Amino acid sequence: MYFTGSLAVDPSQITAIKVLKPTKVFGKILHLMTGGATSEKEEQETFTAVAILQQFNMALRSMGINNLVRLTKDDFDFYFDEEGTEDDLKEIMDNFSLETDKIESEVFETLYLVVEHQDEHFKYLIEVDIKRRHKVGEYPIEVKVNGVMADMGGDGSSESTKEKMKKVFQSQELYNKYLLEKQNAFEGFVSTLGQGVKKFITSDDLIQKVKQNMIRPKEPVKKADSIPQHRDNRSVQPIYYGYYGFDDYFLYSWMWSSMAYSNGIYVNNFYMVDESGQDMMSVGDEGFDAGETDTLNPEADFEPPDTGDVEYFNDHDYQDEFQEANVGDAGGDYDSGGDDSGGWSDSFGDSSSGDSSSSCSSCSSCGGGCGGD
Repeated sequence: MYFTGSLAVDPSQITAIKVLKPTKVFGKILHLMTGGATSEKEEQETFTAVAILQQFNMALRSMGINNLVRLTKDDFDFYFDEEGTEDDLKEIMDNFSLETDKIESEVFETLYLVVEHQDEHFKYLIEVDIKRRHKVGEYPIEVKVNGVMADMGGDGSSESTKEKMKKVFQSQELYNKYLLEKQNAFEGFVSTLGQGVKKFITSDDLIQKVKQNMIRPKEPVKKADSIPQHRDNRSVQPIYYGYYGFDDYFLYSWMWSSMAYSNGIYVNNFYMVDESGQDMMSVGDEGFDAGETDTLNPEADFEPPDTGDVEYFNDHDYQDEFQEANVGDAGGDYDSGGDDSGGWSDSFGDSSSGDSSSSCSSCSSCGGGCGGD
């Protein structure tokens, strides 16, 4: 089990909407005949690379977040930490400002910033993705937050990690209590981060989302260096990239489904994801007993749960298994879902007000604290 959150930011900047000239002959003719009215359009942000990064620099440092992992401009890594250097955010940001001239700062296409942070509850990876040009209506800044339980970090072996996990899986009551505590802590962190962003980046809108994720491995993962990495796929959550030092903390997440299965834990209000973090299915308030089926058992073929408030998704590693089990598209119980489907804790508009309204009841927000006792 690990947590993901996102902040979609619409900064209060002047944007220029430009008409994209079509490349095909018919489109060119139509473009000329209609004065471009029928052609696609895009928004171009007016902020510079240096200015927007300095704003994030101030927002992050105001929260005590000082460790930079990666800084990329237009797919070129200006900085990539492969040694676990600490307190390097300000230095690298200052160097970027000095080494990037005015023209380069104004004509950039994308910026990609990754930082790490740790508190008593979580070890975080925070990814900031900035696009100067984007579709009309899309927000140019997306912040992804990944949190793995800080108390589950170890030496990268399944034996020591399992010992730490046992205290959570001793009973349903302890399991529910643990996840409720972590859910509240993670939501609080993401909310504070959103407030920090709005303090230093004047925004028209900020959308906040949080969810719990349980990995369903194809087979048991017994050590940290066996965790699959996806360095060729920028669309995955940052935790799957394999950044320095994170796999030892991430290992427990690959063992969570197996522990839930072997201990007969009642699970609800989470997203099941494949080995690259793609959504496989969401489980709502009405969950299921993990020990009654092989849904969460990595030593067996996947089978859908017999009960539960479940929605199935496509485009993941278990597509064939879903078809064989007659769920998803084949079973007619498919929901295109994605980021806006059930199970999210949503907060819209002015997050700096501290209002974190939830789409779930107080019972469901615990991410596993309902029923099954």
